[in-house]
Amino acid sequence: MKSLQDRLASAGYSSTTVAQQLGTFKAVIDGIVLVLNAFAIIALLAASFGIINTLYMSVQERTREIGLMKAMGMGSGRVFGLFSLEATFIGFLGSALGVLGGMLVGSVVSRILGRTLLSDLSGLQLVAFDARSIASVILLVMVIAFLAGTLPAARAARQDPVESLRYE
Repeated sequence: MKSLQDRLASAGYSSTTVAQQLGTFKAVIDGIVLVLNAFAIIALLAASFGIINTLYMSVQERTREIGLMKAMGMGSGRVFGLFSLEATFIGFLGSALGVLGGMLVGSVVSRILGRTLLSDLSGLQLVAFDARSIASVILLVMVIAFLAGTLPAARAARQDPVESLRYE
C-alpha cells in the first residue's frame, strides 16, 4: 500500500486509505465527545448547586416542622436521612426527566436528519441509547444529589428542637 501511495505521490496525486480517513473521523468524534462530556460535567455541577440551594430553602421553610419532629422523638439521624432521601429523589427525578427529554429530542432529530439531509446514507443511526449507560447516568446523578444534600441535611439534623419551635 505504501509503495502505491509513493508512486501516486511521485506522479502528482495524493491518496489516503480508508484507515487513514477513519482515523481522522475518529479524532474529530473523540474531540466532540470530549467537549460534550465537559458540558455534562458543568451541568452536573450546576445541578448539584441547585439541589443544595433547594434543600437549604426546604430546611429554612420547614424549621418549625423539623423542631416538632425532633421534639416528638425523631432522632437527628432520621432527620438527616429524611433530607438525604429528599435530595436523592430530586436527583432521580431530574435525571429521569433529563434522560427522557434527551431521548425524545435525539430520536426526533435523528429521524428528521435521516429523512432529509442524510437520506442517502441508508441504515445510518445518529443516536443510540444504551440502557446500561442511561442507568449509570441516573445512578451517578443520584449519588451527586445525595452528596449535595448532605450539607443541608446535616444542618437540619443539628437543629435544636426548642429553638426551631420558636422560629417564625
